[in-house]
Amino acid sequence: MAQATFEKKTAVDFVCLYNQGYSIAELAQLSGITYTPVRNMLLKNGVKLRTKEEAAKSMINRHPEWKNQFLKYKLNPESRLLSESKIKLLFFVFTEGCIHKHKVQFTNNEPILRNSFSLLMKEVYGVDTMTTNGNVAYISSREIAKDLSAYNIKNAIPERIMFELLKSQELTREVLRIFADTEGAIIISVRKAPRNCTVGDRRVVLACTNDNVKAQLVQLLASIGIIGHVGQVGVLVMDESSLREFDKQVGFSAGIKVIRKKAGYGLWYHYEKALLLKLALRVYEEQRTKGNRGAHLGVFMNCTDKEQVIKILNSWYNEEGGTRLGTSDI
Repeated sequence: MAQATFEKKTAVDFVCLYNQGYSIAELAQLSGITYTPVRNMLLKNGVKLRTKEEAAKSMINRHPEWKNQFLKYKLNPESRLLSESKIKLLFFVFTEGCIHKHKVQFTNNEPILRNSFSLLMKEVYGVDTMTTNGNVAYISSREIAKDLSAYNIKNAIPERIMFELLKSQELTREVLRIFADTEGAIIISVRKAPRNCTVGDRRVVLACTNDNVKAQLVQLLASIGIIGHVGQVGVLVMDESSLREFDKQVGFSAGIKVIRKKAGYGLWYHYEKALLLKLALRVYEEQRTKGNRGAHLGVFMNCTDKEQVIKILNSWYNEEGGTRLGTSDI
């Protein structure tokens, strides 16, 4: 019936329908005429043909479902929900991830962390990530990028995510561990004292430059009984009690190492973060049980230079399960 009706259409009718958004292919199919004669008819009657981009927009306006054929991944309703797995995935994105228009990626030198990102991507969206020859795990998908970017995680932790975290201490611990593994550092400094060399600062630093997120991290730490302090470079966990609670409840994942140096030098470069935290706590114990000359002397009272202090610390690190053998590795 449609074809019979179209057979009675004039060239003016074809022009009118084209201007209403019909494509040349649609007009050819409905009229029973091949593509080229329809196109020539429109040109002969002064029609300016649409570009490919204009044709695509016209088709989407008339048939919104048409664009779905070009989607590599189609999100199911469950993947759009704010699940615990998606919350953890968003923190990987916040720390060392990036959302482009067509791609979501996570960049880190540690295969353990890239694999964790990939597993969460699989759990949430049911897709496998790709990996570059370097240190990037990524997924190319406009729909996934659009879904994750809606949370605007780079500016602040959204209120609804904070609400879910504060409801679950276990989820809070997991999220803080992701933050610690990716952006966290354990500081154990060796310094010169009046009569010897000894251990100075011991603290965990969750690196962050966003003031809003710093305050939120302090709130999350407080929710599990850990005191955090806002500093210039991030959130600091400094006192012995809080360091012990951090080690007990959050900690660092096994195998995650220190991978950054400052000005080309790193005292603890390639040491495991989890074992360095154990080492920091070990110093407190050693000074308390074996040190009888005060915190600045104690077990380090005979150390006249930093190398001697580091030798003792390396010995304790090995006893905690590390593999460093001496100062020559530093």
